Amino acid sequence: MKHIVLICAGGFSANIMGSLIRKTMVSHNFDGDLKAMSEWNFQSYKDPVDVILLGPQLSFMYEKMKEKYEGTGTKVGMIAMSDYGKMDAEHVFESILEMLNK
Repeated sequence: MKHIVLICAGGFSANIMGSLIRKTMVSHNFDGDLKAMSEWNFQSYKDPVDVILLGPQLSFMYEKMKEKYEGTGTKVGMIAMSDYGKMDAEHVFESILEMLNK
């Protein structure tokens, strides 16, 4: 099972996007778990993570997060503003698969 965490500034939009991605994961028979949360809640998150996705409003954190998780096996990615704005869960799911296959 793959563990994915979606992070946004306040958590509200991440929860909406997370719900849509979960539905997409189910429709593709993907063995994974997705948690959506605010940046604040992620600071105390201790469970395993294979992929961290940052909402566009957290682009300022991307490089720091990438450095922090480099070499740990955890992939860090950004959700494109266009995908987030359209709530395009299918495209975000494709991005998750690409990250896992690198």
